[in-house]
Amino acid sequence: MYQSAVELSGNLRQRLYSPTLKQIRYLGLFGSLFVVLGSMSPGSPFTSKPLGSWFIGVQGTPFVFDQIPSYAVQVIFYVGLLAVLVSWFQVVRAVVSKSATTRFLLVTSIYWFLPLLIAGPLFSRDVYSYAAIGEMVSRHISPYLYGPNILGATPYLNTVDPFWGNAPAPYGPLFLWLAGASAVISGHDAFVTMLVLRAVSIGVVVAIAAIAMKVAKIAGYDPKLALVLVGMNPIFVYHLASSAHNDAIMMLGLALGVWAFKKNHPYLATFAITAGASVKVPVIVAVAAIAFLSTPDRRLTSKIVPAIKHGFVMLATLAGFTMATGVGWGWVHNLSTPGTVVSPAVPTTIVAAWLSRLASLFGLPSSFGFLLTLFRGLGLLLAALITLYLVYNVATLGFEKVVGLSLLAVVLLGPVIQPWYITWGLMVLAMKPSIRSTSAIVFVSMLGMVLGLPDGPSIVAWTGYSLVAIAGIVYVASRLKVGRAVELLPLIGNAGRIDLVLARSFENL
Repeated sequence: MYQSAVELSGNLRQRLYSPTLKQIRYLGLFGSLFVVLGSMSPGSPFTSKPLGSWFIGVQGTPFVFDQIPSYAVQVIFYVGLLAVLVSWFQVVRAVVSKSATTRFLLVTSIYWFLPLLIAGPLFSRDVYSYAAIGEMVSRHISPYLYGPNILGATPYLNTVDPFWGNAPAPYGPLFLWLAGASAVISGHDAFVTMLVLRAVSIGVVVAIAAIAMKVAKIAGYDPKLALVLVGMNPIFVYHLASSAHNDAIMMLGLALGVWAFKKNHPYLATFAITAGASVKVPVIVAVAAIAFLSTPDRRLTSKIVPAIKHGFVMLATLAGFTMATGVGWGWVHNLSTPGTVVSPAVPTTIVAAWLSRLASLFGLPSSFGFLLTLFRGLGLLLAALITLYLVYNVATLGFEKVVGLSLLAVVLLGPVIQPWYITWGLMVLAMKPSIRSTSAIVFVSMLGMVLGLPDGPSIVAWTGYSLVAIAGIVYVASRLKVGRAVELLPLIGNAGRIDLVLARSFENL
């Protein structure tokens, strides 16, 4: 009897910790269906609810679970999302252990993500602003001078987040042209314009995943791992494809640029990356890495001529898109528009808030607005210095690592962090997926998904800064050799290095 109980317990643990591939697939499908159902109730905070946002689950259309309390529906959503994250993590483990085929991954992707097409754009209403911007462009109204409110009482404005109603657009000329074309193609129908933009984003994310696989293969890494870290990654699927953020279009230019560079076409790479920057600017940092790698000589003087050549291609591309679209250069002036959002998850914001509160406690004059502006400027300066350091060492660190880490530094030290911003750097790092970078991508992606939830920024802030505080205490204790604290360092240190814990879990498969 005792032996049978032990065997039963072992079999149970085996089933829980080592599910079959089929079980993983259906767990993800179960999660996706629950996410869709949980998004369609009247009180769901995960999708837009004004009339015209979607064909079901919004005002004036049938609701799912309309008789069930909103908190219960949110539980359904969170259970589904947790199932999706767990199943994705298990798929990553399966790919690392070489037990999953490309066919399995592609079929599983269809199982998981087709149900999401039933739900409206998740976690964000930005695509409705894009549609309104497209309508403005098609009506020859400059989005660089006016916000969507200029359209007046139209279906386009009904679904726009009021926070952005008067905000001028910070997007480059290529995206404005695409948004305007979407409005024209849709016959100036607000809902159809949104659908066109969402379809473009979904197609772009699929293309990005395919390119990531090609680059990984060129670099000598498993393309299946790139597929699961990009094409199946929930943060890419939910915050780029489903929510239709235009960052996906920017990232397509970056992905094409990385691919061209790996195929020894540096100037074509600069053109593609600059095309992406014609949607959003940050990816332009990759051009610096390309210019620096144009010559093996590490002396800065040897980099001047390549920098001038690539700089000319970059400026000519930006000017060409601007003149071809006829929308002007107003986007340069409006680059600070996203900074109107104040998020507690941003390091510069939390430092400004802490200093402001400390000053108040000691009766000193303080202005949170002044401190926020100051530390945002310092954060961007530090991000620039980190980028310069990485670019200078690109020959040692590698192109993908330098570009990926530079973009993550820009996001982390920038004025605002959004989940879809995190995908910029993760995409490039996933093109060269080592065991350690894979574990880091998984961890950061999980945090990014939490960041996108209601109250997610506060949760991420407390979690992240608590880990930083613990790491700081451990470091000080190790330096001072404080009694028994030193004996606890291995335990606490591993808790603070989740990336190593994940890496070891992959290595032990």
